[in-house]
Amino acid sequence: MLDKIGKVITKIFGSKSEKDIKAIQPIVEEINALGPEMEKLSDEQLKAKTQEFKQKIKDATAETSKKIEEVKAKMDDIENLSQGESRRLADELETLEQEWLDILEDTLDDILPEAYAVLKDTCRRFVGKSWKVAGDEVEWNMIPYDVQLVGAITLHQGKIAEMKTGEGKT
Repeated sequence: MLDKIGKVITKIFGSKSEKDIKAIQPIVEEINALGPEMEKLSDEQLKAKTQEFKQKIKDATAETSKKIEEVKAKMDDIENLSQGESRRLADELETLEQEWLDILEDTLDDILPEAYAVLKDTCRRFVGKSWKVAGDEVEWNMIPYDVQLVGAITLHQGKIAEMKTGEGKT
């Protein structure tokens, strides 16, 4: 009886995975919309995007990184710290490190569509190229499908994904 009710509810509201995919779909659309822009870039300009992403991360976390270093420097003077001050600095450091991680996560989320568009266009540029791997000739013939982008975004969000092929992503 409960199983039937569960199926009815799922039919009406959709499953958790369907909701997750629906929430990710706008990001996939943004990645695909950036495709023509990426195609216009030279190989060097496309490579430079990686440094651009690194700089965005560095800029976003710079202030908090500086505060972390200041607290660590104070903690290095352990001989002149009271136990209470040492504990307070340790707590402050923990808070700052969590703040740094939150900023990093937000920044990675912000650059994700463009970074994945760079990756997708890099794959497009490699199609038809070949090289030797372990003595065998390998030809690149893959550009990520939307469903693979969904899987990658799901992993980026710290979730576990399973492709319809049964291919697990953790």
